[in-house]
Amino acid sequence: MIARRDFTYAEWSSLLRLYRREHAALATDQGRRFKELGITEEMVGETGLSAAGKRLVEHELLLERRNRLQR
Repeated sequence: MIARRDFTYAEWSSLLRLYRREHAALATDQGRRFKELGITEEMVGETGLSAAGKRLVEHELLLERRNRLQR
């Protein structure tokens, strides 16, 4: 399973921008890698998160929140 630790800071930031539906200009290498991992898909004229990509981001954000609350 893919996790946040598998991405660089820049890649994770790009995924978060895609999740928030902000304009995220992906580098060619990032876009290709994300597509190969199955976390992005081509939408009408732009790249967006696939269902698997949304689950990944939501899961990691929930883990982060849980860790903050347990401190």
